[in-house]
Amino acid sequence: MASQVLSGSGNVSYTNNTGQNVRIIVNYMSSSTNNITMSWAGVSVSSSLSAIGRNLAFSVTGVGYERSSGIQQYAQNAVSPFNLNIATSLPTEIMIASGETFSASNINGYNIVVIPEAG
Repeated sequence: MASQVLSGSGNVSYTNNTGQNVRIIVNYMSSSTNNITMSWAGVSVSSSLSAIGRNLAFSVTGVGYERSSGIQQYAQNAVSPFNLNIATSLPTEIMIASGETFSASNINGYNIVVIPEAG
């Protein structure tokens, strides 16, 4: 089976019915609510990120900071979330076995590649 590209807006779901393991690569995924939830193989994780993906470029506008009590504070409109102390993470590449499902919710847009283990 050849690779499959999943692109669009809204929630996304993929069930592996290939009979083999598949690699799921998230090239881009965004959320207008800053609350992406991903689930696969019985695992569910949420993040306050507004976008994830491989090789993302971004621009930071209005970045400034002030030091207060030794803590560096960044402008609110820099990158959401910019404070690494509260940032959460999501994987951009996972493997799922045959019969398992991958899904993501609270999604604005996405581009995901599904690659079967046998190529």
